[in-house]
Amino acid sequence: MLIFLLLFAASGSGVPVMSRPVKAVGACSAVTAVDVMRALGRRFAPGSEDTRGTDSTCDYASGNGQVSISMQRLRAPVDLAVEIASLKQEIEGSSVRMAPELGGFYLDIAGAGTQLHVIREDRDYLMISILGFGDAAHVSAAAERLAKIAFGRM
Repeated sequence: MLIFLLLFAASGSGVPVMSRPVKAVGACSAVTAVDVMRALGRRFAPGSEDTRGTDSTCDYASGNGQVSISMQRLRAPVDLAVEIASLKQEIEGSSVRMAPELGGFYLDIAGAGTQLHVIREDRDYLMISILGFGDAAHVSAAAERLAKIAFGRM
């Protein structure tokens, strides 16, 4: 027994200590189906992930609704005014609400839901899209919760 303890102590092995938590490598690990279920109060099928380099999207479905989580590492800073104008033109009937506490904005889509677009440190882009579960007023809080979870894991 003493030999075992001496060998163990000499080996320097023990419980590994991590200097920081492991970060999510894909959108489905940044926001899980359980996270989405808790935020919206309904069951979701496992996520379907598409990852290309540092870009990752995960789609969760439940009934006729869908939640999409998209993460990108931007190559250059984005002009928010240009992005907002482009999205409003692309999605007819949409409107924008700023989310200064998150560093982004909501793109509310009439009769469908909302998308929360957030850019952190000019490079980490996150989009949470919640469509088919009610209007923007009904799902915006869930989008915010999911964004905070994702940024905590990115």
